[in-house]
Amino acid sequence: MKLKKISWAIMLSLGIIPSVSAVEKTEVLEIIQVTETNQSPMKTVQQTELKNGPTSLGNALAKQMGIQSNHFGSGASTPVIRGQESYRNKIVQNGGDVVDMANMSPDHAIMVDPTLAKDIKIIQGVDTLLYASGITGAVVNVEDDKIPTQRPTRTVEGSLDAHYNANNQEQLYNLATNVKLSDHLVLHLEGLHRQAKNYKSAGYTERYTVENPCNNSDTPECIEAIFADDYEENIEESKNYRYINNSEAKSKQGAIGLSWIGEKGYLGIAYTDRRDRYGLTGHEHKAHFCHIHTHEENDEYLEGINLHCEHTSVNIDEDFHNHDPSQPEQYAKLRLHLKRVDLRGALNQPIKGIEQIRFMANDSRYEHKEIEGQYTMSSFRHNGQSLRMEMDHQPTAQWSGTVALQYSKDLIDSAGYEGILDKNTTHLYGLSGVERYQWQDLTFSLSGRIDHQKIQLADDKQLHRGKRMDPLRSMQYETTTYSFATGIDWQLTSEWKSGLTFSHQERAPSVQELYARGTHVATNSYEFGDEQYDRTINNLLIDTQVYDQFGIHERLKKEKSNNLDISLQFNNDQWQSYVGVYYKHFSNYIYAHTMDRFAHFRLLRYAQQPARFYGAEGNISYRFHPKYRLSLFGDYVRGKLDNGNVPRMPAARLGSRFNADLTNNLSASLEYTHTFSQHKTAHNELPVGGHNMLNAALSYVGDLGQRVNYRLTLDVNNILNQKVYASTSYLSHIPLMGRNVAMGASVLF
Repeated sequence: MKLKKISWAIMLSLGIIPSVSAVEKTEVLEIIQVTETNQSPMKTVQQTELKNGPTSLGNALAKQMGIQSNHFGSGASTPVIRGQESYRNKIVQNGGDVVDMANMSPDHAIMVDPTLAKDIKIIQGVDTLLYASGITGAVVNVEDDKIPTQRPTRTVEGSLDAHYNANNQEQLYNLATNVKLSDHLVLHLEGLHRQAKNYKSAGYTERYTVENPCNNSDTPECIEAIFADDYEENIEESKNYRYINNSEAKSKQGAIGLSWIGEKGYLGIAYTDRRDRYGLTGHEHKAHFCHIHTHEENDEYLEGINLHCEHTSVNIDEDFHNHDPSQPEQYAKLRLHLKRVDLRGALNQPIKGIEQIRFMANDSRYEHKEIEGQYTMSSFRHNGQSLRMEMDHQPTAQWSGTVALQYSKDLIDSAGYEGILDKNTTHLYGLSGVERYQWQDLTFSLSGRIDHQKIQLADDKQLHRGKRMDPLRSMQYETTTYSFATGIDWQLTSEWKSGLTFSHQERAPSVQELYARGTHVATNSYEFGDEQYDRTINNLLIDTQVYDQFGIHERLKKEKSNNLDISLQFNNDQWQSYVGVYYKHFSNYIYAHTMDRFAHFRLLRYAQQPARFYGAEGNISYRFHPKYRLSLFGDYVRGKLDNGNVPRMPAARLGSRFNADLTNNLSASLEYTHTFSQHKTAHNELPVGGHNMLNAALSYVGDLGQRVNYRLTLDVNNILNQKVYASTSYLSHIPLMGRNVAMGASVLF
């Protein structure tokens, strides 16, 4: 049976695949092109909107249809696409892997900057398998110009940008330029500097206990009363904060690239150095005093392992409320540093029948540290190398396609208080392909992918630390996944187009889902990977029936899903519309199950059970005057487990937008969005209220002469000054930015 699967997947992959080059690509300096392939129409977001808005990737894309953000203050955010996040989305840079720790936790920034992007493609449907397996959300390809692929028309070309946000006094400056050194050599230089202070919300109330009800007694009875489930009933006072403490952020990035560009292709190399420093919003001292207690089978505990939170002083006022605003040195900060070398090239028509061969390789050194005061509490390191080759064949009898080979090696290590992962190495080998056939008004697509993944632990620190601790079941995990997708696009008329895609996706468990164990203060959680959880309950002889309390499988297996997408589009000079519906069924969905909770601190165990997602998204716009357009848009997704709801699901949204070209140089927009409340929450998860968002923008474009243009922008966001909470975030209790005014200026030369 396994041999048949391998043979079938190889035949699919060797269909010699049309790469994402089949997607139309527009290079305009003034805009960032956000493109969705197959199932959605092309969408374009003004680059000034991104530069005047959030600088982290998730927040930058959060206004796009079907996308919301798992935000973590001002420093980090990851996109949530059709309810999928983390490992079910793939973030790539110019088609190559992005090396960071963002998949592990949303407080870790994605190490790409949208303000320096040339375009961003959101790839769904059959083309996702060119990059990874198990992608039930989307591939987000952030393309930049660090390695130029075309010769400039002038000796020097580029852009200079400045941005200021009055709410958090954010200042951002960036410069990107290409210099033609000769007929074939092009030099690229870019730099970015960003600095922001704490942001202001519409109001944040923090509640805490002023007086110890036990008069500082540390007796077991008193401690049990303080940390009981009804702890909040003891609250006597609260503090109102105008600013969200510890939400400041700093970022610096510099890059240099050099390309040789000829008639047959190009070859280039680039070096990038990026450094970030930002506060961990919502970080609380009380998490430091939470640990796990394990109990024998005859104890009256639901799953045998529970949280126990205590401190010998039991001084709630001093130790358990959020950090004192007058003592900023108490705050937890993240300091990130990435050094990356990229090598890319392409060769056109090297031999008969081959349209183009592309290759890319990168070597990245990433580390980040969590710092409290003068002390480094935890550190993480991720060294990654990847190699990727793609080959397009020339169209033959209406067939076109691409084949891709991929290899990556990732070494991850952690140390300190939050050293929740032992040193490990992951090797991944991938073979993928896409093929398309054009017949009259129908386009048939077929793709397949094989991935072989091997995770190897270098050490087992828990074995050395624990008393009577049994070894892990295995120090390595090795598996092969098989995925395929097929789609049909039908051009019904010149104005109507429909699409249908079916895919079977398989994803191997990550090293975090298998081997994590320990406190992760940033997300207010204690994490158990499957292997570590199994060792703990076996060590205590706990009956394995605890696995079945929530329909949880006994061992993590490959995650498998079957996915169906249907879309319909209509476009003419006045009307533009799109509607898409989708259904995703997982036979064994991997998720972070909350076993226990104290205040905002949770005990998580990576578990698995059947799940299904279904949703819809759409927009319709009407140009009722050559200068005016009115649009309506919305999206909805629902995620269900066999026994409950999927954690941190996006709330439904419905909105409208009015665009106006007031003059040849001046344009304006007004947008209103209602985000509904999210009450369909997971076990031990709190509901999140809805909000209304009103935004307005102005943009003026002018000419300085000699092919030098400029743009001035003014954005007023959250005009109603609403308290905005995100159901997708671990910080769903921390409000986002309140009313803010952002100003920007760009010079294109």
